[in-house]
Amino acid sequence: MARIVTKKTTRTRSVQSVKPVSNLEELSDVNITGAPDASVDGHLLSFDSASNSFVLISPDEYLSDTVADGDIPDDFVTQLEGELNLGDLQIDNLDGGEF
Repeated sequence: MARIVTKKTTRTRSVQSVKPVSNLEELSDVNITGAPDASVDGHLLSFDSASNSFVLISPDEYLSDTVADGDIPDDFVTQLEGELNLGDLQIDNLDGGEF
């Protein structure tokens, strides 16, 4: 009985060198144009599902998007009520609009 000897195929492993990330712009899923500067100070990093990446948005934009469904969380309202002092607000030119 003759035996056949075959050589196994050699597997090669691919090794990928990973460069350490030193700032946010280097991440592949962060969509920030240029280095953040004073013009975006205070902005928030938010995930944009349309572009499938993280983007910077203004706090005003975040709050507008959050309340778009008409439901403001009760905890948020309670905190605002506790932190706002209506006596400090100037309402000299308050326009109530038309009814």
